[in-house]
Formats: sequence, C-alpha cells, structure tokens
Amino acid sequence: MNPPSPIIHETQVRGVLLYEMPCSIDSERGHLTVGEAPTGLPFLPQRYFLTFGVPAGQTRGHHAHRHCAQFLLCSHGECSLLADDGSNQEEILLNRPTLGVFIPPLIWCTLKWQSADSVLLVLASFPYEEADYIRDYAKFLSLARSCQT
Repeated sequence: MNPPSPIIHETQVRGVLLYEMPCSIDSERGHLTVGEAPTGLPFLPQRYFLTFGVPAGQTRGHHAHRHCAQFLLCSHGECSLLADDGSNQEEILLNRPTLGVFIPPLIWCTLKWQSADSVLLVLASFPYEEADYIRDYAKFLSLARSCQT
C-alpha cells in the first residue's frame, strides 16, 4: 500500500513549496512520517546531509544553487528559513518533522537556528559540486533577475 501524498502549499517565493507530509500516529510505538519519489518528494535524492550542533541564533546557508534543488526538513528543534527569489522573500519556520520545504534552483536561502538541539535534514537533487553554488548575493540577484525576464 502506498503512503498518502503530502499536501502541498505555494509560497510567495517563486517555486518554493511547503509540503505537509503524511504522519501515522501510534501512541505506543511512536509516530512515522514518510515521503517517496515521485509522489511524496519532488525529486529522487542524489545526496543528503544533516546539519546539527549549531548554536541557537547562528545562521547558515547564505547561498543559492545554479542547478541543484533541495528538500529541507527540520527533524528536531526549530530552524527558520528565509527564501529569496530576487524579487520576493518569505520566512518559513521549520518546527516539526512533518513540514518539508522544496527549494528549486536559483533561490537564495539563509537558515537561522532557533534552538541548539535542532537537526536539519537536506535532500539534494545532485551530488555535491562547488561550481553549482552561488555565494555572492549581488551575483545571485543578477542571475535571478535575468532568468525572470
């Protein structure tokens, strides 16, 4: 039997989607949330990483990707995500393991740890490649605006 599909919501930022992942609640054995490609995840992941042990109030990210898409879940604790497409920005609070965020290419992301015990899971559509990163905000704005016209 296939798990139910997530409920997907649009944001104000181009292509950024919120995924309310299905959750099975079992008071005796614990809860379970699951996502499978292609119906429950927006792509077949080629890489994952976890970011944890970040002090509360610290920020990470501060970059965009040229080609790589990402799917973010805060599996424990709280992180706030500022997503920016060069024209619109939206802050998204990741505060439960059933809320995922799809980040397409050419979206600038900054993450702020709200609690030191937060664990952020990131699924990526491509393996790591340094050349895919855009780490200069002015360069990002130039690329993002050229793609919107």
